[in-house]
Amino acid sequence: MENKKVRTLLLALAVLLTSVNANSMTSLHKDGKSIAPGGCQLFPSNNFWNMPVDTLPVHALSPAWVTTIGANTGFHMDFGSGTWDGGPIGIPFNLVSGSQTPKYTVDFYYPTESDPGPYPIPQNPKIEYGSDHHILTIDTDDCKLYEIFDAQKNGAQWSAGSGAVWDLNSNALRPDGWTSADAAGLPILPGLARYDEVAAGKIEHALRFTTDCTANYYIWPARHVAQHGTCATTRVPFGARFRLKANYDISGFSPQARVILQAMKTYGIVLADNGSPWFVSGVPDENWDNDVLHELDVVTGNNFEAVDTTYLTPWVFSDVPGSHWAWQYIERLYNAGITGGCVTQPTLQYCPTATVSRAQMAIFLLRGLHGRDYVPPAASGTLFGDVSAASFAAAWIEQLANEGITSGCGNGNYCPNQAVTRSQMAVFLLRAKHGSAYVPPTASGTRFGDIPASYPTAAWIEELAAENITGGCGGVNYCPANPVTRDQMSVFLVRVFSLP
Repeated sequence: MENKKVRTLLLALAVLLTSVNANSMTSLHKDGKSIAPGGCQLFPSNNFWNMPVDTLPVHALSPAWVTTIGANTGFHMDFGSGTWDGGPIGIPFNLVSGSQTPKYTVDFYYPTESDPGPYPIPQNPKIEYGSDHHILTIDTDDCKLYEIFDAQKNGAQWSAGSGAVWDLNSNALRPDGWTSADAAGLPILPGLARYDEVAAGKIEHALRFTTDCTANYYIWPARHVAQHGTCATTRVPFGARFRLKANYDISGFSPQARVILQAMKTYGIVLADNGSPWFVSGVPDENWDNDVLHELDVVTGNNFEAVDTTYLTPWVFSDVPGSHWAWQYIERLYNAGITGGCVTQPTLQYCPTATVSRAQMAIFLLRGLHGRDYVPPAASGTLFGDVSAASFAAAWIEQLANEGITSGCGNGNYCPNQAVTRSQMAVFLLRAKHGSAYVPPTASGTRFGDIPASYPTAAWIEELAAENITGGCGGVNYCPANPVTRDQMSVFLVRVFSLP
């Protein structure tokens, strides 16, 4: 009899568990706050979506962007309970065990910017009602997020516009220029308001929103352009982030509305797609109180400000993103203590396309030779006629000469403010690497089309190439008279000094 009761209880529990809405299956903090649908975090805590922006400076284009979207336009929570126009309100998601769910190779009409998959799609997936037909799925086996735009099934075959697969434990972005299931090339799910978060009392991430006049460029972490709309004012790029102003009084709103508004103050909202202005995205849930959500209709664009998110970028210098061809070399140079950048305020910058002066070259080379903590002896001011003891980098310039790496530019001068040419650079680098007495092998005149054997520094240039420090400037040329830029210099220094 007791065994029969136990079996009955277990059966009832199993029925209850299988009837739970997938959108409410979440792991909880010890304090009861939701963190992870299906036990999977929605990206690391230092991910763009999860970083607070309440202390970031206001973006210089904030007034213009707010005007474009609509300073007097009210906000709309584009999610809720029940149905609208025949379907659920919002963007749902699915939780599946990938090992127990059919997987499909989806036929994309943007295949070159879509991840091939395969995509786990349950038999009757929750799919966004309306024109976009998003299917969002978390595979709880390995915490991968699969997102599909414009999904349709014809017989046994799924087709869609585009698709993206996201590792929820990684901050990796789409390749530069690629879309995702969202126009901005961003994931959708981490930007959705979920009822379980509101019920727990706190939303700890930014929210996704749309507008109807977007720019032909994007800002980090967006990766894709889909310019839309006609407007006479400044267009707004995908990736732009706004926050509810700190002085906006939210005390008169219902408790659940306050949770959403506080998230907008702390984490802000991110422009991720074309659509109606100030429409904020969320997950449909029968627990939403639509009247409470409509309390937020009184909030307008004037109550928001755009923030400067360059402070959140994962790379060291705000002007050298991961898409820059030399960013890894530049960051290695920084990590080695050879450069601290060119500008420190309001953000740390490297000025990658600026030319390198001969004075700056002296500092770069001596730090590469002797390490980040090296300090040269005090300058005498007598070695070069154009370098007084008070001149910028005077001590570095004199020490470079004392170590036999330079003898100046001629006539007793150093020419500290002149840009270093690629010809001069070859000599500087090889003397720094091999010592002041080094003499390179005789030039053949066949390595570069613009460097005959008779060129004054031909032997140095050919040896620089032979040691795989340079491959030239493009084609079969070296461009010896061209000035060296700071991004090029980072590559040369990392290779010469074998910086980690």
